[in-house]
Amino acid sequence: MKDHKKICHGDFTPSNIIITPGEDYYILDWSHVTQGNAAADAARTYMLFCLKGQDEIAEKYLDLFCKKTDTAKQYVQRWMPIVACTQSVKGKENEQEFLDRWVNVVEYE
Repeated sequence: MKDHKKICHGDFTPSNIIITPGEDYYILDWSHVTQGNAAADAARTYMLFCLKGQDEIAEKYLDLFCKKTDTAKQYVQRWMPIVACTQSVKGKENEQEFLDRWVNVVEYE
């Protein structure tokens, strides 16, 4: 996959967002921050929603990310096998079936 030089959160989920009463937003938990491709970060967030059974939120998140960043949804989905592999090494049995479905869905050059 093409290398990018963007800041990636690495573990972006709703629990990492604080919204103040004045509706200011703060993103927390930057312990997994890295340089990379923002589409990979979005694919990971999408996958984390799905792993929690929040498929509808996952789709809304991905649609919004793609719209706001002018990124093709298919491009983000090409990252899913990669992020699924990185998640699978955590050894969580209850996630394995879902992750296995993503491993071989894209052809790479």
